[in-house]
Amino acid sequence: MTNSSKHEVLKSALIGLVALGALVLWLKFQPRLPDVKPQEKIGQKLFEKFNDMEQMTKIEFVGVDPATGETRSLALTRSGDEWVLPSMSNFPAGNSRRLAKVVAPLMQLSILSAIDSKDASANARQITTLHQECGLLNPVNFVPSVAPRGEDTPADAEEAPNLAQGAALAITIEGESGEKLVDLLVGARAPESSATRDARFVRLPNEDAVYTVDFTGDSTQEEGTTEFTEFPNRISFNPIDWIDPDLLMISRWDVLFLTSRDYQFNVGTKESGFAVENFASPGAAVFRQTPENSLSRVWSLTRRVDRSADGGWQEVQAVDPESANNEALNDAADALGALKIVDVRQKPEALATIFMNGAHGSQLATQPESLADFGFATLDRDPLDPAQIEPMLGGEGGAIDLVMKNGIKITLVFGRKFDDKRACLATAFFDKEALAQAAEDESEIALLAPEAQRKAALKNERFAKWFYLIEEESYQKIKFRMKDVLK
Repeated sequence: MTNSSKHEVLKSALIGLVALGALVLWLKFQPRLPDVKPQEKIGQKLFEKFNDMEQMTKIEFVGVDPATGETRSLALTRSGDEWVLPSMSNFPAGNSRRLAKVVAPLMQLSILSAIDSKDASANARQITTLHQECGLLNPVNFVPSVAPRGEDTPADAEEAPNLAQGAALAITIEGESGEKLVDLLVGARAPESSATRDARFVRLPNEDAVYTVDFTGDSTQEEGTTEFTEFPNRISFNPIDWIDPDLLMISRWDVLFLTSRDYQFNVGTKESGFAVENFASPGAAVFRQTPENSLSRVWSLTRRVDRSADGGWQEVQAVDPESANNEALNDAADALGALKIVDVRQKPEALATIFMNGAHGSQLATQPESLADFGFATLDRDPLDPAQIEPMLGGEGGAIDLVMKNGIKITLVFGRKFDDKRACLATAFFDKEALAQAAEDESEIALLAPEAQRKAALKNERFAKWFYLIEEESYQKIKFRMKDVLK
């Protein structure tokens, strides 16, 4: 080795020693946070900086399915002034009570006791055992273990073991800058629990220490009772539980007119595009609901159109009002008032815009593919309005109009059946003539019209963006076949 080479090696070694010394000095003298032991945190709030729900921009829950051992998750994000569900195409999470019952306790949690796992356990395996016994294994990297059935297993024991045994419920809440306001693992009930107290083991994901906290409080009790829902049961991984599932948000007692368009068809495909095939219809009818007394309502037939032999439509003259099947119409009206959303699909932007602006048939005819996917198409004409030249939106399962006492008209069109669900489209608009049917005079119409117009616009805005899915069982109660609603 030459003298110059030796010089370079010595120079490199010296630089390395200097760098190592600098690192040691930095580690020794850098500013440090106080070494707070878990026992010293007793009595303190678990999340000191989280004190306002307005701080939140995202909430995520992660857990393990006890039946399958699979990890499951659900997230809610804030969009403007409302919370939405990314897993449901950003459908509004309208169940504010559920959200409040989850978040409110997290802002109040105080540490009741602490177990410093480093003191209580000598090695990593014992720490893991402690976390497992407290139900505090992180669900993000949880691996379920299945215990085999042995000779001592009771004969009536469940065949499927709890594959989530030992797994925690993970909760993360982020602020506006993505900072974590809450990062918590919620475990099993602690010995301090009782019939009126929900004390649980918890830990922070990046710490081994185990704490106990109390999720019980006035803000978490069921309204009007002293009962409370255990904290993990307030959280659902089913997106439907976080929305307001009431599709129409109406009372059946406020329905003035009900119109049934009884038809069926299939949306087929041809070289030229989509086509209505196998169209069949016995006709359409309009019914009016009037009070009989304070506890019941009766229906009368006010108009009827039948399918003629040549395939056209013919008005039935001098209809018999008493030919309405009161019992069937009441049952169907009750079902409409209780109609629930079970799933949604977001409409393409162009189609949503058309519905937002009133869903005119000629414009809908420009979106045949988007409609056909869910069993909808445009029909040549409305049997109850033969003078109308615009196409009418139709669905494979028929359509219903509801005219409310305040003048809001709701149209429901039923599309294709998907397993046990039925596609549905809804629109709403204000109909001054309908309000005139219920109002006593022009002055009352003028007084009520602005508010009704505002409510109709809000309702239509909620309807416009989505294909709704309802239970097929509910659809069967409200499909209004002519043979069912006429005596």
